[in-house]
Amino acid sequence: MRGKRTPSEVPEGAGRRLARAGMAGAGVLARTALAEARKVGAGPAEREAIDAATREANALQIFDAMGRLKGAFLKVGQLLSQQSHTLPEAYVRRLAELQRQAPPMHGTLARIQLRNELGRPPEEAFAAWEREPFAAASLGQVHRARLADGQAVAVKIQYPGIERALASDFRLLRGLLRTAPLGDRRPELERAVDEVERHLAQETDYRREADRLEEFARLLAEDEGFRVPRVFRELSTGRVLTMELLDGRHVSELLAEGPPQEERDRLATLLLDLFCRQTLVFGLLHADPHPGNFLFLPDGRVGLLDFGCVKRFDPGFLAIHRRLMETPVEDEAALVDCYREIGLFDPAADRAEEQRGLLLALQRLDAGKYHRAGHFDFGDAGYLRALSALLQDLLRAGLTHPEFVLYIRTKLGLYNLFHQLGARVDCRRVVGPYL
Repeated sequence: MRGKRTPSEVPEGAGRRLARAGMAGAGVLARTALAEARKVGAGPAEREAIDAATREANALQIFDAMGRLKGAFLKVGQLLSQQSHTLPEAYVRRLAELQRQAPPMHGTLARIQLRNELGRPPEEAFAAWEREPFAAASLGQVHRARLADGQAVAVKIQYPGIERALASDFRLLRGLLRTAPLGDRRPELERAVDEVERHLAQETDYRREADRLEEFARLLAEDEGFRVPRVFRELSTGRVLTMELLDGRHVSELLAEGPPQEERDRLATLLLDLFCRQTLVFGLLHADPHPGNFLFLPDGRVGLLDFGCVKRFDPGFLAIHRRLMETPVEDEAALVDCYREIGLFDPAADRAEEQRGLLLALQRLDAGKYHRAGHFDFGDAGYLRALSALLQDLLRAGLTHPEFVLYIRTKLGLYNLFHQLGARVDCRRVVGPYL
């Protein structure tokens, strides 16, 4: 089936994708310049109105470009949408739509893609089929359907041409890296890009995602806090994935109902406990933590969605991660030894003292709450701003490591979700059983 060609609505080729991204960027710059000209001589209220309208229009154009380009551009948009503590409200609101949906491919194109993969049209493969998708994201879109026995299913169909689009995106990114003044940290940054590209490429293989779904289902089989959708292998291929349809609410819907503080705390504690198990016991991380991938079910469980990006850690990483979590933040010598052992810190480097200070600052800011008794308030936006700024300082200082790329992305994404929940979590009590 994979050899058949299908029409594609995803722009392919570095030139076309760069042109579309460039058009969006040029539109934003032109609109911003025009707004500045209109503000000349205007009063304070009018100036604020011009700024607000410009931010809204720019956010809409960026959202539209990322949604239509899909691939790595849309993944970046989804990550940006999690920075509610640093971005203007208009950008957050527009980009947040990328968490759950993007402009879908035409119904006829989706039908052709499914027929090419399953060997029959959706009307024959399923007892009932909804032509319009209920979710659309970076690599594919999801349709509701029903099996002959009445089972409701979610059918994820990959966008035609997405693999080539991803390859184009990363060629563009590497070209930008080659022109950037990165000094002796270029190899580490390039390995980090390789790590992200490798995992995004894996996300295009839906058979692999089905394997990860079933693996997590086994790991969490005895856990009453989570539910992983069942896979229907006979209706799945490398580009089509048919799963049990879970009925639940996304975080925005949950918060609209005004859940009590205790429930918000309980859900965040559940998710932090799962993160600790994944990174300290399983060695397997569900590494796409944007809010659209969690469903809050009527029975109190959390449904886990989208296992395309799963990071498997080697035993060496698990051991060093355990030591970093166990070591008191005051024991700087032991922490620096850990950084050296994992290859994150070189005492002979030109900026060694600066890098050492930044790593220890991160340890105090992040791991510190796992050593303190009492509840940590994730609703404090100042904490997330400080953590994001420190991570940016680490990157500017040339501190990166391929093994930590998805780990940090996942942890920051979860913290942002906890911030949305306004949750308070006893972090030391959560991590204690795993150390």
